[in-house]
Amino acid sequence: MSEPVVSREDIPLKNGKISKKWYACDDDYFSGSKYINVAFGTLTVIITFALVIQIYYGDYQVVPHGSVASDSLECSKVGTSILKQGGNAIDAAIGTAFCLSVATPHLTGLDAEGVILIYNHKTKNNPVVIDFSHATVASKNLPTLVMGLAYLHKNFGKLEWETLINPSVVLARKGVLVSKMLVQAITNSHAEDLFGRLEPGQFLIQKKLATRLEHIANISNPVLYSYLNQINETMLTVSIEKSKFRNYNIYTPHVNSIGPFLTEALQINDKLNFTKEDISKPDFIYHIAEIARHFYEKTSVNDVFHEGTISNVGVMDIDDTYVSLVTGMYQFFGSGKKTLLGYVEDIKNKGTLSTRIPILITDSQYICGKRMVFGVNNIATAIQIINSLIIGNENGTESIEAPRFHIGSNGTVGIEDYHLPSFNDEVLKYLEILTLKPYEVPEPYESSNIVEKLKDELSSHSDSRGGGIASRF
Repeated sequence: MSEPVVSREDIPLKNGKISKKWYACDDDYFSGSKYINVAFGTLTVIITFALVIQIYYGDYQVVPHGSVASDSLECSKVGTSILKQGGNAIDAAIGTAFCLSVATPHLTGLDAEGVILIYNHKTKNNPVVIDFSHATVASKNLPTLVMGLAYLHKNFGKLEWETLINPSVVLARKGVLVSKMLVQAITNSHAEDLFGRLEPGQFLIQKKLATRLEHIANISNPVLYSYLNQINETMLTVSIEKSKFRNYNIYTPHVNSIGPFLTEALQINDKLNFTKEDISKPDFIYHIAEIARHFYEKTSVNDVFHEGTISNVGVMDIDDTYVSLVTGMYQFFGSGKKTLLGYVEDIKNKGTLSTRIPILITDSQYICGKRMVFGVNNIATAIQIINSLIIGNENGTESIEAPRFHIGSNGTVGIEDYHLPSFNDEVLKYLEILTLKPYEVPEPYESSNIVEKLKDELSSHSDSRGGGIASRF
């Protein structure tokens, strides 16, 4: 068969299904002679059927090989190109993160914080969480995000370090298309001194950043890993917070995370016994907002955590490795200062932890049930998306694109006034019970990107709030 064709979420994969339960998602149920007999018996049928489809439809993909969802189509495509070269989901996440430091400098950068959740559905071992937000930087050559990505490459990567970074070097040198979100962030933060006055559709060329990325790409593995040996790597691994919501397992980081707070909030949520029919009712939104606001007040979340920017990368690969990487800075453009090496510095010694968390959801009853990875920036967003995915049984696109409320630092409720679809007047009247008048959350809005699987069918979606498009092949 010909080489798999790269696809975007706005150009869907060709329709068509074949039964895979005997050789794919459920293959761990068989062993020994029974498995061999079934495998040989079905192999001929599968190959014949696939060939017929290939002849009839052209370049047909029986099973999608992998997908990457991020806040930039260019960066999503960088991720899938890495998967096509034989890289795994971690390689794709690393390459995409470097690309986002070029394409979305208002959200993330080489000095950004980061935390990643890694899970393999074949082994079904507990997910691994690596948090390099507060890793000690041992060398000026490797700022925070680069240090974290180097650690991931050392412990989980397959492809060469240089291979993962080179696409970002090219992008920074030739220029990245300026998004509406970047322009909004520059205006809101009065950050014209960093990049000048930009307009959506322009190309932003970053020669110094390209040179810096090229230097990082050319660091040999021995030298790269020698920098890592100077930090306590055991401090990077975080324990898992596992909770149950309806018939699903929810995995988030535990230590130094809002994961335990999210678990408690979902337990309260579950006791209200909402049904699928309730999701569309105004009083449902009211109760969810009430739970979120109650938690912000009860736990003094804002005293312990800060809500900075978020850039979320979701990846699934052909080996059923699932990754959610979230990076971000203390605020848009971090410290607001650019180093002589071309990247924006983040604010250090903040004294509080970040609210952003990667999330994995798996069906607790069926091995081939829904599996979903995404990342959020706060409890309120997490509750809304999880309710939509699980109670509403909606797909990733519907759940991510649904209107969202936010909880302000003083307990007020905010809405995204310009995002479509938006809350109707009846919902707003209910929300006014919690707060006199919901405030308007300014653009650009926080995004959350998702990749999900049901059986062996893979889909993905990049939040329109972030302006990205997912890529798969």
